[in-house]
Amino acid sequence: MRPLPASLCDGIVGHTRHGPKRHSLRYSMLSVMIDFEAAAQDRRHGLLWAVDAPALISVQTSDYGSGRGALRDWVQDRLSAAGLDAEIGRIELLTAPRVLGIKFNPLSVFFAFGIDERLVGLVFEVSNFHGGRQAYAFPVSDDAGPDYRLTCPKSFFVSPFNAPDEGEYHFRLRRDQQRLCLSIQLYRGGERILSAVHSAHLTRLTPKNLRGALLRHPFNTIKIVGGILIEALRLGLKGLPLHAPRRGTVDTRPRSA
Repeated sequence: MRPLPASLCDGIVGHTRHGPKRHSLRYSMLSVMIDFEAAAQDRRHGLLWAVDAPALISVQTSDYGSGRGALRDWVQDRLSAAGLDAEIGRIELLTAPRVLGIKFNPLSVFFAFGIDERLVGLVFEVSNFHGGRQAYAFPVSDDAGPDYRLTCPKSFFVSPFNAPDEGEYHFRLRRDQQRLCLSIQLYRGGERILSAVHSAHLTRLTPKNLRGALLRHPFNTIKIVGGILIEALRLGLKGLPLHAPRRGTVDTRPRSA
């Protein structure tokens, strides 16, 4: 996998709960794929698009990681703690942007490339409704792609319909110049409990494409949050048991030496 130019990702997200009661939800979603450091220096799009500045569609780096300090350092620290011994170069971020200043990112992905621009690490950052974020970081070997499959224990409260920190996540990721497909499956005791798939078409992040995306997704964040809340209501009506919420904690572990 090689770096991409700044891109808009126009796609569909599907959630399927496989048990104890089957339930499905689908909604359209706009995401961006950007080198957030380069994008922060680019002011060509005015009030239409910006990083760390006010705009109709924007990304604020304080919404990720520890929420303070350089986001690059946080990504490097997470990957170093996971076993990566290389210094990273360019970092690309896949995320749902703020639209009209409103934010919520259920899942963001950091693609860390080496100095030679080969993918060396992935960081999946999961957010919940309680203000918490948790990172799952993976070093990536040269022969791992193009279909990346990664597994780790679940260690963070996300949904009141799932046990707070029980189970195992299976991540699967594939992308090229035109398409992105990202899936996450939650297993518990060898049984698949939940699946989420994000499939998107990639286009260049240009003023024309930004205007089109804003027209198609004027309430992008509200739609994401609304879809999750509607799903929760429907699951409650189906009688699924609830687990007590745990307020999430932003990952603020100290930097590695």
